[in-house]
Amino acid sequence: MKHNYLKAKLLNNFGWGAILLVHLVVILLRLLYAVKAGVDLDPEEAQYWLWSKHPDWSYYSKPPLIAYINGFTTGILGNYAWAVRLNAILLGSLIGLLVYHITRDLYKRPKLAFVVSVGLLLLPGFHYISLFFTTDVLAVLGWLLTTYLFWKAIKKDSFNSWALAGVFFGIGLLGKYTLLYFIPFSFLYLLFTNRRLLKKSGYYLFLFTGIFIFLPVIIWNLKHGMLGVLHVAHLAGAANEFPGWNKVLAYQTEFFGGQLLLNLPLLCILFFWKKYGLHEYLKGDFERYVLSGILFVVLSFTFLAFFKRIRINWLLFSYFPLYLILLKAIWQSGLFRRVKVYMSISFLLLVGLIIQPIFATQRGKVIPVKVDPFSKLIGWQHLAEFIDRDIRKQTGNKDFVILSDKYQVAAQLSFYTPGQPTTYCLPYSNRRMNQYDVWGIPEDLTNHNKPVAFVKDFPLEDDEEQHELINSGNVVYNTTFSINYKGEKVKTYYIYLLEKMPVISKEQTLFVRY
Repeated sequence: MKHNYLKAKLLNNFGWGAILLVHLVVILLRLLYAVKAGVDLDPEEAQYWLWSKHPDWSYYSKPPLIAYINGFTTGILGNYAWAVRLNAILLGSLIGLLVYHITRDLYKRPKLAFVVSVGLLLLPGFHYISLFFTTDVLAVLGWLLTTYLFWKAIKKDSFNSWALAGVFFGIGLLGKYTLLYFIPFSFLYLLFTNRRLLKKSGYYLFLFTGIFIFLPVIIWNLKHGMLGVLHVAHLAGAANEFPGWNKVLAYQTEFFGGQLLLNLPLLCILFFWKKYGLHEYLKGDFERYVLSGILFVVLSFTFLAFFKRIRINWLLFSYFPLYLILLKAIWQSGLFRRVKVYMSISFLLLVGLIIQPIFATQRGKVIPVKVDPFSKLIGWQHLAEFIDRDIRKQTGNKDFVILSDKYQVAAQLSFYTPGQPTTYCLPYSNRRMNQYDVWGIPEDLTNHNKPVAFVKDFPLEDDEEQHELINSGNVVYNTTFSINYKGEKVKTYYIYLLEKMPVISKEQTLFVRY
């Protein structure tokens, strides 16, 4: 009886004990999934893990925080896929707890805070950042914290509040460059809503503190020819010409369609906006602040979509403050009771999508292979083990070097090949630069006749430049390996055993894309 009483008290008061219990259960279920689902690392996850083996102040395409976190956890737990993904699992639940804290602090209603925090489990974006350890989860956490602490600093206008906001802004910048969007947004927001703060020192303390923490990344860029800046500029379409209205229409359609798909469970509010008066619950100062932030980001990416394709996850970093106020409005307006069946079905479909790879080989094709996002996360370990076994057989069990023309393949093979060896990426002009090019290929590998396993996802003969770099006399053996998923072939890799590492001229200008 006493146990039941304590349990009821814990869950019914919607306090910290209740929300901690919920997220603890979520952590355990996600960890079980990471260990048992049989889903290999995403190539980006493998790349960021590889960075952790080469500590630096920054890296080619991203700031260093993700590498530091990977280095810490895998240094303690070992270099396992589940240890990499544990970072996403823990940070995802931290975001859920932070949403609870922010909601409770701003609205003083524990039950509302509990509902909003648990409501995140309905959203595809929350599960994505909580299951796969990419820089998206760091950007979400950094933007959410900065948004909240900047708001608190506006209200308190004290040295400590501005400094604290700046500290977490700086940490967010160490996670992903997209936090830089907060600088023009914050300036414009104050310019139009609270101009007097631009005449005081607090806002500039916030900026100085954040940039100071970000300083190692700036120094790294200065020492490496501003590679990170060039990469971000090219991603932003700086070198792109106007592609024509047909492509613009395709880019814009894909952009907005992708964002609607990402936020599908919340689309119900569009149908009941007027009936339930949802706008009445979004009129507060904090709500207007959040809406202005998301409007700034959406308009920025809408402009970029005139020149290039925008990936579906690129705006995810800015959505979580919006999720907070929308879930609050849905609950307070009573709309949740009307759409709870829709929400439940959406949640079950989402969970089904996540777990279906576990049953794919046993229960048939729940989702067609061509549209299944997990088809790209299957077979990497089998490929690496096959290469190690087959190349050692061909070389008489000699050590060999692994080389690929794509950093994604090279990183995956570094993680999944027995012994987790150093791998390399062939430098040639028909690709954009990557972190492997910053590290380079050591001269002793090109000066010694050590066997090389060159791995590609299309035949060597189909690329004239690569075929010239790796002449046929250097190839002593070749084979293929196909990856199958749900009974279908999803990828074939072409494996070439080379007598030695190809020689790349250092004087040759290879990269025009960053």
